[in-house]
Amino acid sequence: MKIMLNQILDQKGISQNQLSKDTGISINTLRNLNHNRTSRISFDTLEKICNCLDCGVGDILSL
Repeated sequence: MKIMLNQILDQKGISQNQLSKDTGISINTLRNLNHNRTSRISFDTLEKICNCLDCGVGDILSL
């Protein structure tokens, strides 16, 4: 599974720092997600990202 967060952020013109501020998710967590250095993502984190970026889970996760 691949996390496509970086592409969505680029499309929306939002930085990782801004996403961190808007969602309360730590910048380290977002960096790890962007570089696919994580083995899991919580539903809470995924929901916060999707709500903030106005996108679906399928836009962020890819097989």
